[in-house]
Order: sequence, then structure tokens, then C-alpha cells
Amino acid sequence: MKSFDLLMRKYEQKKLIQIALYVLQKTGGIDYYHLFKILYFAELKHLAKWGEKIISDTFYALDYGPVPTLLYDVVKGYNIPNTDLLELFSDNVLFAGKDAPNVLLPKCEADMNYISKSEIEALDASINENAHLTFGQLKEKSHDDAWYEAYHHLNGSNVISPISMAKVSGADEATLEYIREQIELEQALA
Repeated sequence: MKSFDLLMRKYEQKKLIQIALYVLQKTGGIDYYHLFKILYFAELKHLAKWGEKIISDTFYALDYGPVPTLLYDVVKGYNIPNTDLLELFSDNVLFAGKDAPNVLLPKCEADMNYISKSEIEALDASINENAHLTFGQLKEKSHDDAWYEAYHHLNGSNVISPISMAKVSGADEATLEYIREQIELEQALA
């Protein structure tokens, strides 16, 4: 599968930032570790129920759990070639400051035109389930079979497969087949 790193369209870039902004707005601001895990668990829910991803970002398996790689890079201050992500992030999100350097705060309201009702449902459920968990609890919870498979390169890389993500969320075989077909279609059109 081709990486979305350089192929993410402007709409998808804006949507990624709006989704992050929505989570920050709903939580009143959280550290980026919690943000990444809330997005991961929302993605699991949405994939299992609808067979579709919420964000176009690719989740990678890192030591402390899954992270959306482009958003991770932007939070770390890296400019990603051929994208406006760093500028979009800086325009919409603020670091809390010296006393809480890992906490992100919303600068403005999320543009809800970028977020569907099914995505809101998955995001809200993930926020309710995960925002209050400790670092250790989130790490343990996110080290699921999908993370394990990617972290140990069982499929050749540390990219977490959408199919594996849907499986750990209990997606039925019809949904898994739909996801496989969508991946094949993306590859054919790339």
C-alpha cells in the first residue's frame, strides 16, 4: 500500500487537524499521547462498524503504542514535504506552556463540516473510554494484536494494517472483506 505521507490531499490534511481539534475541544485540552490513543481507538471503532477510516493518516506501532504518523511528526514540529500540516496545526493548536509542555489546547472551534456523525460517535466513545486513563493504562490497552503484529514486523513493516485494526475491534467477515476491497481499489488507482 502506498504511503499517504506525500499523497494526502488538502482536504484530508484539514480534516486531520479538525479531528484533532475536535478531541482537544471536547477534552478541554490533553497531552498528545492521549490524543494519539483516542484517535487510534476511535479508528478501531469506526473501522469495525463502518469499514472506513476516520483519518487518512497511517498508524505506526511505536514503543509506547500506535501513533498517527503525520500528526505525530507535526506535533514534534517536523515540516512534512508537500503538505500544509505544520501550518494548519500551528494555526489551530497551541502547546500549553512550560508547566505542561506535552499538553495541547485548541485555539479555535473545530469545523464540524469535516467530521461526519459516525465519526463523532466513534470519537466521543473513545474520548469517554480513554481520556481519563493513565499513561500506563493506555499503553497496555493499545498494545493489542494489531500493534503487536506491526511492532514485530510480522507483515514486513511497523505500519498497522486497517484490516488488523478492524479485526481487534471485532469486525465481521463482511466488513473485513469490504476493507480489503477498498485497499485493493486504492492500490489500483494509485
